[in-house]
Amino acid sequence: MSQSGIHGIDLFKIAGESISGWIPSWKLGGQKPSRQPFCSLMEERLLMFLEYHPQVVWYGRGDISPTFASTYNITTPLPTPYAINYLFEGNAHVYLPDAIGQLQDGSLLIAEAGMEQEKRRARNQAKAEAARKVAATLGGVYWIGTEAGLLPRRHANLVFLHARRPPFPSFQELAEALQVVWPYGEAACVQEIVARLGERWSQAEKEAAVWKTCADAAACGHLLVDLAQIQLTRLTPLICLAPDFSPILPDPLPSVLESSDGLTASKASPVAGEEEQAGKPTDGLSTFDDSRLDEKQREHFLRNMRAVEAVLNGTLLREAAAAAGMGCSTLSRLVHRTVIYGQVACIPHATYHRERKMHPAFQQAIRLLYSRPTKLSLRAIAEHVELKHVASRLQQETGRAILLPTYDQVRKYIDVLKQEPRVQKERGGEKGSRRERQSPFSFALSIPAPAQLAQVDEHTMELYVETPDGIPVASRIHAAVLVCVKTAAIMSAVLSLGPLSEEDYMRLVKGMLEPKDRLVLKAGCQHDWPCYGKPATIFHDRGKIFTSERARQVLVDRLGIITEQAPPYCPSAKGTVESLFRWMTQCFERRLPNTSFGIHDAQKAAEAGGMTLEELEGYFIRSIVDDYQQNWDGLRRQKRNILWEEAVRQTGVPQ
Repeated sequence: MSQSGIHGIDLFKIAGESISGWIPSWKLGGQKPSRQPFCSLMEERLLMFLEYHPQVVWYGRGDISPTFASTYNITTPLPTPYAINYLFEGNAHVYLPDAIGQLQDGSLLIAEAGMEQEKRRARNQAKAEAARKVAATLGGVYWIGTEAGLLPRRHANLVFLHARRPPFPSFQELAEALQVVWPYGEAACVQEIVARLGERWSQAEKEAAVWKTCADAAACGHLLVDLAQIQLTRLTPLICLAPDFSPILPDPLPSVLESSDGLTASKASPVAGEEEQAGKPTDGLSTFDDSRLDEKQREHFLRNMRAVEAVLNGTLLREAAAAAGMGCSTLSRLVHRTVIYGQVACIPHATYHRERKMHPAFQQAIRLLYSRPTKLSLRAIAEHVELKHVASRLQQETGRAILLPTYDQVRKYIDVLKQEPRVQKERGGEKGSRRERQSPFSFALSIPAPAQLAQVDEHTMELYVETPDGIPVASRIHAAVLVCVKTAAIMSAVLSLGPLSEEDYMRLVKGMLEPKDRLVLKAGCQHDWPCYGKPATIFHDRGKIFTSERARQVLVDRLGIITEQAPPYCPSAKGTVESLFRWMTQCFERRLPNTSFGIHDAQKAAEAGGMTLEELEGYFIRSIVDDYQQNWDGLRRQKRNILWEEAVRQTGVPQ
């Protein structure tokens, strides 16, 4: 807890929100990146935006305590939490911004991330107004990052470059050679630049040097590529500007959210518009867009408009009513209401309102009863005891008897409530939009590069093996895999006799980074296993081994990999690895020889089978390389091994 007494901050959460992942940041300098936690995908996009903004010198979380920072080894140049006081509904509150930082001119930066609809709410508007005042007082700026400003294509390109930015031993020599073969201001693709460097260095080193140069240039604003529109590949023309050039800035984030008509959220409120027009007569010629009406309503609207305009232009009321086919009294009333309300009065039933005979207190009670998820029937609502309590309360307040609403009144009012979207949502009867085909627009197919996002998880198999000494081990076998989401190719896999430990997880990470030629040869596979490299982001579950300090030290601090947690109770978020586990259950376990599948006595099955863990690992690797990788993928429309090779040929994978 902080000394200022701000609640909601502990060692495992940030301002009451669970930590979703970590970003390695190079803004603070040093040989190794520093850690920056995030709690949502929009916060991750904001932190990556600040990481590659040329004007941002450093940034950090503004809503963590000193204890949190020291526990997780987070560098905080400014004291945290950075508390901002604000008023909402007459009460004093404390606002903790998502990020704080410093710009090139030394001014303060305050930034907030979230969905635009959420940031337009009244309380968030009050927070933003208080933050803008603090930033203006100190000569700084306040940025709001939403889905409209933090574009997915730009974020994907920044993650692509960020994974290729860590230094390596031969980079200094390669950087000097790059200045000769690739001068500043010249457009060239990665494939062409690699060919210019000759044969002195390996293919992986040359390509890594080009991408690291581009990543460093992007952080300084000297990469002349529109990252919001163009997807980076080996054939993308790249231009790096000289260090003395003025930096190219990305599209700025707003400090005030604007509505669709260009007004700020505070100025576009309906209350402000009503106050401006209070006491002013409505212009009788004010127009109405009839394109929003259906065909029948539009026909009635145009007929009424022609009749009203004829009367206003001097035609006798009787003649205009006869020409329009309506009564004189009807047209007279229509003309009168059009002068008051404008053309909208010509829409059938648009401006007419009649107060219900039922007391508003009964209406509120019926609304609450109908909105319950239990879905009470009409008869149950009409005879509910809550209506009797309302009648008793009204009788005490008014001093006269109040009749309960009849069944017909309840039915008619509920028919009106059924049309309100808010009531439909609360009752759970709101119809969603029609689901379109998922394959062309799926999340897996939207990932631009192989190993851009890798999923890791653990699975148990009903297989019983023996030790090398012949002792049967009657327990479940635990398997862990790391899968590339774009291609569904397996980058690494390990087996364990018990639940996975940190050592098993480190073996899994080691296996994804190294070539697997010796492993394939030892297992006797018929095909190659070319899937290896360093992922940009690892998407894992909420297990302790994935969120441990050692895992952060290896993945975030040493390898510079973004780690991200799956949301709780949401297995669909990891659909690729879940489909793999389904294949393991349905195919791999049942095809193994001498296993206990279908046998009730596991001990006897293990003794009869006589399979050791080493033999099981050989079968497992063979099934991955020769079976799973060679199977046709229905979503991606190709074999997984070929998908990986084609994707690597286009963009490459960090080694």
